Amino acid sequence: MNGKTRAAPVVWLLTGDKGGDTAQLRQLARALDWPWVEKPLKFNGLYRLPNRLLGASTVSLASASDAGLVPPWPDLVLSAGRRATPVAGWIRRRSAGRAKLVNVGRPWGPLAAFDLVIAMPQYELPARDNVWPARLPFNRLNAAAMQAGAAAWASRLGDLKPPHIAVLIGGRARPLRFDVAAGRAIGRDVDALARTLQGSVLAVTSRRTPKAVAAALLGEIKVPALAHRWQPNDTSNAYAAFIALADRIVVSGDSASMLAEACHSGKPVSVAPVPLDDSPRERWPRVLWRHLPRGVVDALHAGGWITLPRDMTALWQPLARAHHVHVLGTKLVPTTPPPDDLPAAADRIRALLD
Repeated sequence: MNGKTRAAPVVWLLTGDKGGDTAQLRQLARALDWPWVEKPLKFNGLYRLPNRLLGASTVSLASASDAGLVPPWPDLVLSAGRRATPVAGWIRRRSAGRAKLVNVGRPWGPLAAFDLVIAMPQYELPARDNVWPARLPFNRLNAAAMQAGAAAWASRLGDLKPPHIAVLIGGRARPLRFDVAAGRAIGRDVDALARTLQGSVLAVTSRRTPKAVAAALLGEIKVPALAHRWQPNDTSNAYAAFIALADRIVVSGDSASMLAEACHSGKPVSVAPVPLDDSPRERWPRVLWRHLPRGVVDALHAGGWITLPRDMTALWQPLARAHHVHVLGTKLVPTTPPPDDLPAAADRIRALLD
């Protein structure tokens, strides 16, 4: 390089209304340690069209100029989720093919359209040279938020004796059936775990938790407990506080981001399985894809013609087999936190620009 220092790449993050996706992109950008610019995308109704039909375009955007999609074009685009995929392809075209595209999660389009796809296990993406498997999403809580939450909530624990077991409760998410019966089963298993450990429970619901499910789950917990039910415009910071104050964390098996945040806390984690929805609408797609030859399914998936239903067991079962998490309702075993894939993912991206 003739003694000259190469300028840092221009990095764009295509962000939208999915907080979990945006959080992952920011974590990845921080790990790269390059300056980045967020391009917030707002969509019109055309985003509902299949990405195969939209192609590399901005027709699904409310306004490309409002998002700041103007020259100079970036060297690297980080995106996540279905809606951003056509926009990422459009940016590459505008950059005359120079911009490298990296997608976190499933792109809902042809895998070959990206230089790198960081695949999470629950999406079961086919193996390809440009598909890099991660064990968990990159979501993690900000240390300052955890400290602030712990400071605000510590006095409310009263005489709840340790070990404190934080219970992070999600909700309905296809193709799972998180109903009252599932809530009761999780609540009973949480109560049994707390009795085994002779501890207490700190339970927090989420935006997706139906009130009836929360009531059923919490009603089965007979040990001393502190419960916080999510409300609109909730600023309590109970979620971060309970993770910070916990000696152990239980996560309902519907949420990949909650599982990642729990595991990245470094504390022992138990996963509470959530059963599959066995309604015809959810059952028949599973039956169809499982009965086709795997090579056919992989080819259709790689080409962006189909997207398989999420398989949350494909996310947490490998972690359980490696003793990185414990499965709630089974014999308690020692666990160690899973390795952090974020540094290796950043190295993989840097190699694209070398």
